[in-house]
Amino acid sequence: MENNRIIRALFGAAGVFVMICVLWACGDNREIVIHGDLRGANTFLEGKTLYFGNAETRNFVDTALVRDGKFEFRVNTDGNFVPFRAAIVFETGNPDWPHQLVGYKNPYFKKTSESNFYAERGVMELKLDTIQIFTPKNKVVVFKIDKVNQQTSAAFHHYAFKVDPKKADDNQTYNESLVQKNFNSLELLRTLNFSKAALATDEAKHLLSLFDPKLHSNPGYIALKTYLEYENKTGSDFPTEVALKTTDNKSISKALVDSSKHNLIVFWASWCGPCRMEIPQIKKLYESKAADLNVVSISVDKDLNAWKKAMEKEQMPWKQFLLPAGETYAMLDKKYNLQTIPIWVLLDGSGKVVDQHVGYDTGDNAVDLKVAALLK
Repeated sequence: MENNRIIRALFGAAGVFVMICVLWACGDNREIVIHGDLRGANTFLEGKTLYFGNAETRNFVDTALVRDGKFEFRVNTDGNFVPFRAAIVFETGNPDWPHQLVGYKNPYFKKTSESNFYAERGVMELKLDTIQIFTPKNKVVVFKIDKVNQQTSAAFHHYAFKVDPKKADDNQTYNESLVQKNFNSLELLRTLNFSKAALATDEAKHLLSLFDPKLHSNPGYIALKTYLEYENKTGSDFPTEVALKTTDNKSISKALVDSSKHNLIVFWASWCGPCRMEIPQIKKLYESKAADLNVVSISVDKDLNAWKKAMEKEQMPWKQFLLPAGETYAMLDKKYNLQTIPIWVLLDGSGKVVDQHVGYDTGDNAVDLKVAALLK
C-alpha cells in the first residue's frame, strides 16, 4: 500500500500500471539492480569481472562480467534492508593495489567525480562518461548515473554542518534547517557523526532527534545516540575495563593496562591503508622495547572476517582485539575521536596519557622512534 501511494504521488494513477510493468520487467522490486553500459565492447574492461560492494564493511555483495560493453548487478534484499554506501571496483593486476574504484560524475558540481553512491532498491543505470589511462596499471573509469536516487543525491550535495563557535545562533538555525530538509538522509546522519566532536552535545542531540524515526534502528543512529548520551567523567585516562572481542568472536571485559609497564594502545582497521603502513614500525618498536612496553591493537573493523584476514597477513605478535559497537565504542570514541585512524595512545602504568598521535608518520614522528624516545 505504501509503495502504491508513493508511485501514485510520483507518476499519477496512470503511471502505476507503467511502474508495475517496469518492476516486473526488471525483477523483484525488493532487488537492487544496476545496469552498466560502457558504450561499446572495445574498452579494457571487456571480458573482465567487476565487483559491487558495501563501502562500510568492504564486503563484495555481487560480481558482474563485462560482455559487449555491458554488465549487470542484481542483489536480493530482505525486509530489514536499508540503503548502504556502495562502490564498484575492477581488478588492476597490481598486487600492491589489487582493486580500483570506478567513479561517478557529480551532476551538482562541475568537474567533480565521486567514488561511492548509495545502493537502494530499484534500478540504477550507469553510462560511461570517460576513461583515462595514465599508465597500464593506473586507469580511471567514470560513469554518469541516470536519475540519481534520493540517498545518493543527498550524498553528492556534500552537505556540511556549521560549527563556528562565533556564529552559534546562525549555525544552529542553518543546521536545523539542513536536517529538516534531509531528514531521511543516511549520508547526512553519517556527516553528523563526523561533526559530533565539534558540536555542542545538546545541539547534536537535537539534530539527531530531527531525523526520520525509520532511521532509529540504523547502526549509525544507535552509535551516535550512545556516544551523545555517554558522560566522559575520566578525561583522557584509559578506562579500567572495556568490552572487546577476541579473534574467536568471544566477548571479554578486562583491563588492558599493564601497571608494570608503559602501554601503547593502537586503534586501526584492516581497510585503513595508513594503519597497515604503520604496522612495520610497531613491529620494530615491539621487538626492541617489549620488556618495557605493553602493546595492544584495537581494530574498529565492522567485519570480523576482514579483521582476522588482515591479522593473518600482518602477523602481529602483540595483543589484538576488536572494538564492537556499543558503550565501549562510545566511551573510547569520546576520549580519542576514532573517526580518524590510525591513532596511538601511550599510557603510563596507571593509565594516564603520556602522549598520543593521529595519523601515519615517518621520520622522527614515526611511532617506533617517537615512543622509544618517550620511554627514555
